[in-house]
Amino acid sequence: MKKLSPKTGSSTRRKAPAKGKPAAKRAPATKRTPARKAAVPVEGLKFSVPKGRIAHLAGAPTEEMVEKLKRFGDLLLEHATKMSLVSRHELSRLHIHVLDSAALLATRELPTGDGWTADLGTGGGLPGVVLAILRPEARIALVDSRRSRIVFLKIVKRELGLDNVEIVHERIEDLAGARKFELCVARALGRIEKVLVPSLDVVAPGGSLVLFKGPKWKTERDQALQMALGVGAELVEEKDVDIRGEDRVTTFVEFKV
Repeated sequence: MKKLSPKTGSSTRRKAPAKGKPAAKRAPATKRTPARKAAVPVEGLKFSVPKGRIAHLAGAPTEEMVEKLKRFGDLLLEHATKMSLVSRHELSRLHIHVLDSAALLATRELPTGDGWTADLGTGGGLPGVVLAILRPEARIALVDSRRSRIVFLKIVKRELGLDNVEIVHERIEDLAGARKFELCVARALGRIEKVLVPSLDVVAPGGSLVLFKGPKWKTERDQALQMALGVGAELVEEKDVDIRGEDRVTTFVEFKV
């Protein structure tokens, strides 16, 4: 019995090839691969400064601060992918990273006068540039080992007129014997077992290291505590800060040297 096509009701039996002509070869079946996630088109992204939410975390920013934050965001959008500063996906969430950076100021003020705050492994300048803009009276050292990031940070410093910023092109491990800072901060720097001790080594006596941590901190805590004690540091504070409107909580972990 002939099979009928469910759509047309016509016969689905194939015609035999004409005499003298070979049957046409069927193309081999190809495997379907899942479509890749489309990259965020950087050209289509725009950065708006979340002034109200920054004010909730760090105090109301002046118009000059807002303008500098806007320019900083625009520079990141312009240079991020070609200089390997921030991934395309993270660029679409740039306002969250700015808020997260500002959230440190909800927990403490920065050293002033002769004191320095060092942003270890600053990358594209988060949180260091945000801190330098919101606290122009503080002196901020942006520390990173990658040349492309240093080039970008120099552009940022020049265009925003950040006279309170110093750019340090060094590995954290190589800084320990040369310089120490009253406050060191580290955000998304790396695995705790690799970064904690080198970071503590660049903190001045009596100073602090503050880590920006997420939910993973609970699993790292015991190991970090033992490592800190091994080099004469102690865990003195863990403070959660809610990033309003983002369903995000950042835990600020302070070690005292």
